[in-house]
Amino acid sequence: MKQKFFTLLLMALVLLFLGSTSAYSVTTDELKRQIDSLSGKVDDLKKKNRRMRGAPSEDHNKVSVHGYGEMHGTIQEGENQLDNHRFVIGVHAPLADWVHLNAEIDFEHASQELEFEYGHLDFLVSPTLNFKVGVMLMPVGALNEFHEPNRFFTVERPYVQSQIIPSTWGAGGAGIFGSSGGINYRLYIVNSLQSVKQSGASAGSGNGNGGCDLQFKDTSGIRSGRGQINKRCFENVAATGRVEWPMLAPGLSAGASFFAGNTTQGKIDEGGFMGLLEGDINYRNGWFEMNSTIVNITIEDAAEINQFAKAEGTASGSVGDRIFGMNIQAGIHIPQLMGKQTKHDWIAHAMYESIDTQASLSNCLTTTAGTSNCEVDGKASRDIVTFGITYKPIPAVALKLDRTHWWYGDESTKYTTNLGVAYMY
Repeated sequence: MKQKFFTLLLMALVLLFLGSTSAYSVTTDELKRQIDSLSGKVDDLKKKNRRMRGAPSEDHNKVSVHGYGEMHGTIQEGENQLDNHRFVIGVHAPLADWVHLNAEIDFEHASQELEFEYGHLDFLVSPTLNFKVGVMLMPVGALNEFHEPNRFFTVERPYVQSQIIPSTWGAGGAGIFGSSGGINYRLYIVNSLQSVKQSGASAGSGNGNGGCDLQFKDTSGIRSGRGQINKRCFENVAATGRVEWPMLAPGLSAGASFFAGNTTQGKIDEGGFMGLLEGDINYRNGWFEMNSTIVNITIEDAAEINQFAKAEGTASGSVGDRIFGMNIQAGIHIPQLMGKQTKHDWIAHAMYESIDTQASLSNCLTTTAGTSNCEVDGKASRDIVTFGITYKPIPAVALKLDRTHWWYGDESTKYTTNLGVAYMY
């Protein structure tokens, strides 16, 4: 019985071997495919192990280049101008799957001015919490961080976003960002603005020796206190942040921003604390689109800032202790209004803006001569109306034509006709 059992077992093994040999002869390609698949899985495991150790990704050399540009033509009484306002080169480099480098360099006015727009590292940890460090754009308003010329209708940036919020506005620092519960947020600690400068302050040597020659002014407000990173003092720091509701309601998004910190950079005893609060909305329903922004800035110790600037001989008008700006814009997408199915877009638009960089001068001081150290500038208060048409043959290209009227507080007026060519790549 045992002999029969072993004989049958031996025959079964022989048949199994012969069957396997026959199968090998006809399934070599399948076996090769399986080996290749296993090899791919091993490579994936190696990459995962590299990521866990923080090593650069094998895709780190896949650097992408992007940017934008715009040329402006301005027709106004006595002085027509043509300028290639900006050509920007941006770089995005994934140094690892979770570490990314982002940077932009701005060649302004036909490359006559060079600006370091930003350059920072993003550490992508989770959807809710990530980290950023380097030179970054301030998360103030809807336009400062995302200011490509195709994103707004007018030839020039809206004046609330350039004269009140000093776009493009960057600073060095670090912070966190992420999304949670349908809300996006950013929160950074950065080097603050500079509101007052001393006589003879250098513009800086260009190699990081900040000259600290920045200051707030009467008609340009805080814009003149920002400067490039190598020309900034670093005695004062500030906190800034933004929250966004991208889907507050169908077609409606909203955001709110703040910036807060001292600004005198140790030049005077007073801190010159500046607080900025901003809110904005954007609405789109079919052919109709509108947006609005409101900004209020308060500056403490404005009287002492003005007094010091006059004593030093560096005064450029009187700094207000409150700055205010708002605008509202509407646009009509004409092809969509007419029921046309096309990728081309014609947008007729109009915008009203009201800005005042001396909305309050209540904290004026009286000098020894009995005169006030605050002077109202008639150009500080401005009402601005812009209307025009923008044509987009594709979303990345915009041809613009508009007309802007200014009404100043001193009852003077001004108008310009503006032409623009804008593109992104």
